[in-house]
Amino acid sequence: MKQFYLSALALAVAAGATAQGILPVAHQKDAQARRVEGVTTQQTGDREIIYSNDCNVDNCGDWVFGNGSDIAGAPWEGIDINFMCTTEGPIGPYNQWAGGSGDGTAASDLNSTTSDNGWIIVDSDEFGQESNYSAAWVENAWFQNAEAIDCSGHPYVTISFETRYRCWDNGASDDSEKCLVEVSRDGVNWPDVATSDEASGTVDYGDGPVQSRWEVFPGFATSDQTDNPSIVELDITEAAGDQGMVYVRFRWVGTWGYSWEIDDIQIYDTPAYDVRVDNYVSYTDFETTGIYENGAWAESQLIGLDLAVKAANPGYQDATGTHMNIAVNGTDVGMSDALTIAYGETDTLRYLGWTPADGPGNYEITYTLAMDSTDENEGNNVAVQSFEVTTLQYGRDDATMTGLFPSDGADDFIACNPYDIWGDATIYAIDVAVASGSEEGTPVIAHLFDGTDATFLDAQYGGLMVSSAELDLAASYSNDGSEAPGDIVWYTLVLEEPYEVAAGDFIGAGFEHYGGSNVQIWESKYTQDQTSFVYGPFGSGGAYAWYYTNEVPMVRLNLDPAATNTVSVESVDAQDFRLFQSFPNPASDNARIQYSLEHNADVTFEVRDLTGKLVFAEDRGTQPAGYHSLTLDVSNWAAGMYTYTLSVDGARDTKRLSVQ
Repeated sequence: MKQFYLSALALAVAAGATAQGILPVAHQKDAQARRVEGVTTQQTGDREIIYSNDCNVDNCGDWVFGNGSDIAGAPWEGIDINFMCTTEGPIGPYNQWAGGSGDGTAASDLNSTTSDNGWIIVDSDEFGQESNYSAAWVENAWFQNAEAIDCSGHPYVTISFETRYRCWDNGASDDSEKCLVEVSRDGVNWPDVATSDEASGTVDYGDGPVQSRWEVFPGFATSDQTDNPSIVELDITEAAGDQGMVYVRFRWVGTWGYSWEIDDIQIYDTPAYDVRVDNYVSYTDFETTGIYENGAWAESQLIGLDLAVKAANPGYQDATGTHMNIAVNGTDVGMSDALTIAYGETDTLRYLGWTPADGPGNYEITYTLAMDSTDENEGNNVAVQSFEVTTLQYGRDDATMTGLFPSDGADDFIACNPYDIWGDATIYAIDVAVASGSEEGTPVIAHLFDGTDATFLDAQYGGLMVSSAELDLAASYSNDGSEAPGDIVWYTLVLEEPYEVAAGDFIGAGFEHYGGSNVQIWESKYTQDQTSFVYGPFGSGGAYAWYYTNEVPMVRLNLDPAATNTVSVESVDAQDFRLFQSFPNPASDNARIQYSLEHNADVTFEVRDLTGKLVFAEDRGTQPAGYHSLTLDVSNWAAGMYTYTLSVDGARDTKRLSVQ
């Protein structure tokens, strides 16, 4: 059903070309963090709370639940899906996006302020599975407060709530999926429940139409999702301002979606002056430039970056002089031009042409909004992004492992990230983050594709330029998802011939598994539609094609002329023990060394420089049969060549380690 979509680079998804049943598996509860539309903010300014409800499951009687099943002739006639009070995340078959397993057990909890006592959910995915779902069905369900809310004396009124949601409108269902907030002044007259578009959401109480419907996630497209949680704020002044009786309805309309969860609802006075970070933050201004937000920029590929934030004005006064201040690693670097943002409007602030100038390392960018007047809620004015500058690795991912691909490791697949080439370089290898549990000895291969070739992302090997040799996986060179970014083990596949690229080239880095045995790789941060791709049986009925994915496969370009293949199991001679080549080699910070024992043995390890001077030694004691590893901190060692020796029950093996 969800997650992968036919690629047509920079084109819309073809109707009906949906994928069924392939989803990444989140490694931990909060693995699916930031996504395209969600920006979590916190309220810090003083304000009068008119109404609040923490959606406690023990107080479910605060709400009235309903659906459109009894509306004769409507597309939702007879479809009795409902919201419900809960203390569990979604349990539908495609709940992996929220940290679930897809096996019927609940996904992670909504991380709202009062999630311990429950929240309210509509699990469209569960309903679709249990009801022998028909693709023609349209669902319509809601909940609303049972007792009226008194907003008299409050001329400007805002509602906020904490929420989690993911969109599944694949483009073929005519924009039928909507999350709505509706307001009634008497609990009887509501916007027409037979429609769902915001434009028709009015009620006439005798003095003309009053806007009474707001779409919660306007502009959400296929696979867009919120943070866990996102805080949504909607100005409902037109319907609720200064009204003695206010009823609020949360309504879901859609065609077998995922789920929508709601908690910690508040109604309060709209501030006069308040700007906030809206739903777009980008350190390449992707929506304008189309430049990928690489998580790891090789030094040779660094360019001037355009930093952008969309700012919204939920305050009822114009926000004059709105600008953003930019700080990098805690140091101020500049500010954007100032704009005036009218009440209820949004605009994008930009700081153009900033270039990381401090060499390799991590860069944390802090965007802070400000305006001429004192902001009444500064807690929603800040957004943070980060990336790394490396010497010889170029990666789309940000070294944060968020999910596994594919969910069935026995599937044959190619995972491919396109890369813009900004400076002349030579590509020597492709690195991939292999997941623990991948089977030892499984053959894998890497490819480099010409992204400008007419058959790229059309034919399976369209635009293929050069490949690596096949390697048999050594399962110990893998990651279980708990590693810090600097401790990730990259499996290196050296290209059969180095490939020279020039500024302006567009290439794809691919990693292929032939299927059968289990092989999975890690995915990382969110990426926009049509920017990362997979090939395999991920279409309806297991159809093979290229599809795009919104989670970046952890497949990087390696620009290191000293790159060496990660050990291939078949290349190691059988003996009582095996000592493998250090990785990476050469090393600058840490070097990981792997060895295996055929039986229990006494193990010692030492490192010497080329003069024979001992620089490191460790008695590792008696160790059991199997694979073992150790990590050397070489950051303070002099550059040059070293030898390392493993002694196992008196037998010795020695290899070389280069430090740069």
